[in-house]
Amino acid sequence: MKKNILLLISIFFFANCVLSQNASTFFPPSAGYKWYYTNTPLDSNNNPVPSLMRYKVDTFTVVDNYNGLQASIVWSKDNLLTINQNTPYTDTNYHNFQGTNGYEYFSISMLSDTLGLPIGILNFVRGLKGWYNVYQFASTVGTSYSILTKDTTISVNSTSIHLRVKVNAKRLADETVSTVNGAYTAKKFAVNIGVYVIVLVLEVPIVVRPDTTWIASGVWMIKDVAPSVTMNLSSYGYGTYQIPGQIYELTLPVGIQNISTAVPDEFVLYQNYPNPFNPTTNIKYQIKNNSFVTLKVFDILGKEIATLVDEKLSAGTYSVDWNAGAYPSGVYFYKLQTENYSDVKKMMLTK
Repeated sequence: MKKNILLLISIFFFANCVLSQNASTFFPPSAGYKWYYTNTPLDSNNNPVPSLMRYKVDTFTVVDNYNGLQASIVWSKDNLLTINQNTPYTDTNYHNFQGTNGYEYFSISMLSDTLGLPIGILNFVRGLKGWYNVYQFASTVGTSYSILTKDTTISVNSTSIHLRVKVNAKRLADETVSTVNGAYTAKKFAVNIGVYVIVLVLEVPIVVRPDTTWIASGVWMIKDVAPSVTMNLSSYGYGTYQIPGQIYELTLPVGIQNISTAVPDEFVLYQNYPNPFNPTTNIKYQIKNNSFVTLKVFDILGKEIATLVDEKLSAGTYSVDWNAGAYPSGVYFYKLQTENYSDVKKMMLTK
């Protein structure tokens, strides 16, 4: 009987640990982490258009206070022609973590001046900027929760319109997502952003856009899908507007962390840790001057199976994770190559 009670206590404790996993554990632990994504547009029928694919780069820059909360601040640049395009960052994203909740500072930016919309709608939407509890990791799978509901009345062509913006979300069942960096078991969220006209007690949609995001532990967003939607204002003397969709997916290189900007005295490729490993290991290296760097993984036959780094880096010390979940047990090799240095080391995957 005593053993059964201890077993029940252990199960209860384990279940609570799982349910109460801190949201911060899903975000990279330190500044310097970089994400690289492909950005594939979707046509009006939500079919991918590979010929128009572009790239997006995000950089975790610093943790600092922002509008009253401690924020992990990420710089972003999108619509790049190449992954290494040398252009400045054009956007900033802010993340805050409190217990099992992930907050984001955002505004509904789908409406812009170029659409020729009523100024009342534009001003209302712009006024929605703020911190919102978007990712509730402890929420029950399949149960919706409200992020934002706000009403206003605006005048369009001398007609008063009762306008409502609603944002709600739900956590969906976890999914395993294959990426260029291996397979991740990811938390999946669907966030719906809607703008409605209230007629009597009915919500008549102007536009509703669902956004589905997959989040992996220690990596954050590994995939995001926002479909193309149509905004219909024809009843108010305006036309219909197509808001294009896109799919963001991880691409190479993935998850490079700048551990130190101190200039090393020499090039060094360190032994991966842990080793043996299952299925993720960390590879650290240092470069003593600005160089174009590649870090590739090869199987026992010498076949290249993964590229972890392929870009120009400043002098410093870096690390990158490799998730070998999609590969069998065995011996693998990783090679660091710069203009003036090359080294190869062996590692063991044990499943």
